[in-house]
Amino acid sequence: MAGNGHADPWTVSTVLETVLMEPHMTERIELTDSLVSSLPPPSAGPYVQRDTLPGFYVVVGKRAKTFTVQCDVRDELGRRRTKKLALGRHGELTVKQARARAKAELGALQVAGRFEERRKQWTVREAWEHMRDYELPAKGSRPRTVEGYQKTIDRLMGDWRDVTLRKFADNPRLVVERHRAVTRDNGPYAANHFGRAFRRLYNYAQAKLDPTLPLIAWGKVISFNREQRSKDGMGEEELRDWFVQLGNLSNEVRREFHLFTLLSGSRPDALSKARWSDLNVRRRALRITEPKGGPDRAFDIPLSRPMLACLIRARKAGRKLCPRQSATFIFPANKSRSGHLSEWKEDRTELAKWGKQLRQTYTIAAEWVDVSERTLKRLLNHKTQDVTMGYGDRDRMWPRLVAEQERISAHIMAQVPVKDERFELRAERDGNATVVRAHVTRSEAAAIVEDAENDISWPEGHDAVLCDSAGTACWFLADGWEAIAA
Repeated sequence: MAGNGHADPWTVSTVLETVLMEPHMTERIELTDSLVSSLPPPSAGPYVQRDTLPGFYVVVGKRAKTFTVQCDVRDELGRRRTKKLALGRHGELTVKQARARAKAELGALQVAGRFEERRKQWTVREAWEHMRDYELPAKGSRPRTVEGYQKTIDRLMGDWRDVTLRKFADNPRLVVERHRAVTRDNGPYAANHFGRAFRRLYNYAQAKLDPTLPLIAWGKVISFNREQRSKDGMGEEELRDWFVQLGNLSNEVRREFHLFTLLSGSRPDALSKARWSDLNVRRRALRITEPKGGPDRAFDIPLSRPMLACLIRARKAGRKLCPRQSATFIFPANKSRSGHLSEWKEDRTELAKWGKQLRQTYTIAAEWVDVSERTLKRLLNHKTQDVTMGYGDRDRMWPRLVAEQERISAHIMAQVPVKDERFELRAERDGNATVVRAHVTRSEAAAIVEDAENDISWPEGHDAVLCDSAGTACWFLADGWEAIAA
């Protein structure tokens, strides 16, 4: 009821939702004023008397008789919905007036019903924000993945932020034309990133936000550009040149980071976050806690002797260059907000290969020494659909993984340019050095160190360092990996 005592024509009362119809009053009869006046009060709950006009009836209650219209509509999903509207009370309206209004309101109800049931028109911006805040976290997507989507949407769909997805459903050519334009202006890979991002966004909105959006096979609508896996890994000759470049890098932490990336085949982003607390020297393992795929894909990198030597040098360099950050991170950085290396790009003229290219080189090196495909997948932490690989226990296979890592590292380090000269082998700790043997070749020094580690004569906790005639340490041959635990 409205405040003026009259029925609110746009309010569906609780009474209308719970109408009880008495059996003897369900037949359709042409309503007249005299007939409505003679309808008796209900013995229990309210009842209705139908008119010959479909959807028009009078609800008879104990205190009032209310003219009402009702109709069924179907929304855009094909679901039936019942719409009711109270027109007014008998006495305020005659039957003739109520019937005339009912005819008009029935048509309006059908139209209004369709529009009321129409789903929200989601824009690109709204769908992305919803997917970013709910879907991606639920799927365990890493921050770098979310950032990649955000950059693609900002750069390549910026002018579409407030455009509804319905518009693209009705005009798929808009997406096709944008893909072609991005291919022309930004390159084929950027265009494919755009296509995949839009496809996922649309499919998410269609499945979770607005099922009325039509299913569209965007993979067929968009002619994705052909992509080839990059083949930027290095062969043996390139690797020798690369080692020369690496030795000339001035930043020792970055130098060891690149070398460890090569020796481990690790993805640089995951490796850059490694902490000293992730290192298990006794087991010869470095835990990667945030690999691609999230924490559920965490794994241990087996450590060869060259890799352990690399970690020794990284610790020394970190303590010298970044004393505060080096207490936590293996590869610290002073200027990084996170405290660890967050950028590993180098000037190509100074270091030709870095990042994923070193991971590819690692794979090539594994093929050089005939590491099996299954073992290589475990070393690289690759996903696999091979059911039989699921039977293998990584812990039980650990000695084999360490042994295969040793073989790969040995082959890589064998590419380090070697001059025919003699060196001085020193046992060094905390800046203090003791000469163990003078005038030895690299191979002789390596043999001595291997034997010395099981000999009590080797100074406990000391690094094995080769120095040239100028007294400069040959960083790539430093060993003595027990010192990491110190």
